[in-house]
Amino acid sequence: MGNHLISDREIVAQDAWGEEIPDWIMTLVKECDGSSQNKVATRLGISAAAVSQVIRKSYQGNYDNVAMRVREIYISGDIECPAIGEISSEICLHWRDEIRKGTSSDPQRVLMTRFCRKCPRNMPRTNKAAETAAPEIEFKLVFKSRRAADAES
Repeated sequence: MGNHLISDREIVAQDAWGEEIPDWIMTLVKECDGSSQNKVATRLGISAAAVSQVIRKSYQGNYDNVAMRVREIYISGDIECPAIGEISSEICLHWRDEIRKGTSSDPQRVLMTRFCRKCPRNMPRTNKAAETAAPEIEFKLVFKSRRAADAES
């Protein structure tokens, strides 16, 4: 049996997430321990404070988005891009982020825009608030004339 040292971040994650810590959280912790929280945050495209909040399970943003970024950058392997062939999932994520920023006349970016928009990996995230239909409320408008209001009093 080898001794496994637990980092402070891992203890914080265990306290916050309980027994079943998601794989992407453990990956995030290990990457922060291996380099620095700032470097990991920069690579993920989020702030260092957001990385800390995610590990502590106090993040107010979308956990699915952070989980996707961690998986794409640190866990996933190579993918087959229809535009440029086999690339790492991190490069794929980079191009998807670039395409969302807007278009330009750069030939590579024009090509990637054309292919990325059709790619199943680039499906737009649905807004759960928009998916939920507003409940239909039945109401009856009642208008009273001044004469009727005066007569009641």
